[in-house]
Amino acid sequence: MLAMIAFPYTQRKAQAELDTVVGRDRMPTLADAPSLPYVGAVIKETLRWRPVLPLGVPHAATEDDWYEGMFIPKGTICLANSWHCNRDRAVFGDDADDFRPERHLDEDGGLSSGPLETNQAGHVSFGFGRRICVGKDLAQDSLFINIARILWAATLERVRDENGKYVPLDTDTLVDAGIIT
Repeated sequence: MLAMIAFPYTQRKAQAELDTVVGRDRMPTLADAPSLPYVGAVIKETLRWRPVLPLGVPHAATEDDWYEGMFIPKGTICLANSWHCNRDRAVFGDDADDFRPERHLDEDGGLSSGPLETNQAGHVSFGFGRRICVGKDLAQDSLFINIARILWAATLERVRDENGKYVPLDTDTLVDAGIIT
């Protein structure tokens, strides 16, 4: 919702894709996902730009370990900083802080697989390696159907003041701790 309100051009572009592929006679279904690469890119970019769990799920070291010269005692709580990983300029470029769904599209406008550093997902919001979220496919399908249908059915806009002017929206100073607040 925040991204669509903050970036109305992105919303209009996703809605144009929905109008072209789905039309107005029916709502989008999961079967439409392969034909809606821009909507898919919006979802990937939303997960990258504002991960639900910015610090991932806590894990504990099950035994003493050394990592890159640092001792990690058994029982140490370890957090994967998804927020930082999703903004790694070496992976996502100098505009890593920006919301830009196009980064997830290939030269033909199709949905691309992401960088190897993200397990080709385009973000690390579902975790890493063998500890990756087991529900990621269900979550992605749920996000697709809900976002596609909201964009198909409605246009989201910023609130207007008593004079009809848009109230300023600051996407940088939000309290954004995901679902852990």
